[in-house]
Amino acid sequence: MRFAAGLLVPIVVGVVGVVGIAGIASPAHAELPPITSRDYAIDLYDGVAIGDSTMIGMGGAGAADVIGTAGVLINPSAIAVRPTTDHDTWSLDYHFDYVTGQYSSDYDNNGVASSGGAELVTAGFGGRYHDWALALTFTAQTTPEGDGGGGGDAPAALTASVARARLALAKWIPDWDLAIGGGFQTATFQVKPTDNNVFSALSTNHSLFSISGTGVIAGATWLPHLESFRLAAAIDGPIDGGQVKTSTCDPADCMGHILPDRVREPWRLVAGGAYRIAPTAWNQQVVGPFRDEPALTVAADVVVTGATADGFGLEAFGMNELQRSGRHTAVSVRGGVDYELMPGRMRLRAGSYWEPERFEDVSGRLHGTFGIDLRVLEFHLWGPRRGRLSFTGDVASQYRNLAFAIGFWH
Repeated sequence: MRFAAGLLVPIVVGVVGVVGIAGIASPAHAELPPITSRDYAIDLYDGVAIGDSTMIGMGGAGAADVIGTAGVLINPSAIAVRPTTDHDTWSLDYHFDYVTGQYSSDYDNNGVASSGGAELVTAGFGGRYHDWALALTFTAQTTPEGDGGGGGDAPAALTASVARARLALAKWIPDWDLAIGGGFQTATFQVKPTDNNVFSALSTNHSLFSISGTGVIAGATWLPHLESFRLAAAIDGPIDGGQVKTSTCDPADCMGHILPDRVREPWRLVAGGAYRIAPTAWNQQVVGPFRDEPALTVAADVVVTGATADGFGLEAFGMNELQRSGRHTAVSVRGGVDYELMPGRMRLRAGSYWEPERFEDVSGRLHGTFGIDLRVLEFHLWGPRRGRLSFTGDVASQYRNLAFAIGFWH
């Protein structure tokens, strides 16, 4: 696999190049108008790579490559795609990832430099019985909003939280070499005092106000037998949440903030593919509990995100200002590689993606990503298992994102 290492070198060099320009400041943004009424919506949009460590490390590409509960974050059919070493009638899967962007000075690329950024926790649990599979995933994200104490005209120091849950039912269709899946997702936007942390986003306790909404999700993955490529597509329907829930303040004057009338999460369409270079064909069940062989996997996704009617940015809301967000459809191209350098012990990743512009007068930015998986422990739990520790980074201009994850070694 010397050729694989040769392919990985220029990608790593590219990541280093992005790291080199990561300190370049974004252009100063024009003064923003103040919020004077509740006639606006918060645009719940993430232009950066959000998901498990594998997907982030490969430049955000994972629709066709990432399987199990982690894959459900981008493609509901992923839970029905068996690992190539899974021969059992039933199986379980889980993931847990912690991501911090607190070292970013412009986390959401709105052109306004500030200290700190979002923290995110994602977790999931799922299982398969014969050709049917079910998964439930959670994502909790917090962002500091406002720097005042709530006195006078200053906005109170608050933390905005977005909690998402996805429930996916999927089925494997052997005759077509196809996995299909669908389900629902919910999103809850709430604002709390700043002494709450990322884990509190899953609870409405002590919330000043919250707004929730629900949408549909669907996806499919094609794995032609004895081939080494996979294709996938997924769609998330839009979420339009209204009916502000608050019992502690007036929505027109909530600790110095004028609350939004709605929150909207735009629709998202993902199409992707992956190709694996290894001694054996990718799409086949292999003998033994683990598939230890040198392998290079290349993946690429195109992510299209819809516009948001009357949408405005979350960070500006925290400062009682309106910054137009989501006026146009956004397109992101993502790609990366995964190289199993030490079979059964170590994997290396690198990638890059384009974060499209979402705010007016602020251009998009190029990201570089990298990651490593290390095998830890080996134990028996309904068969032999291996533990996995993962470390991942994502850097761009005024953006730093670090991730830590635990899970099974597949």
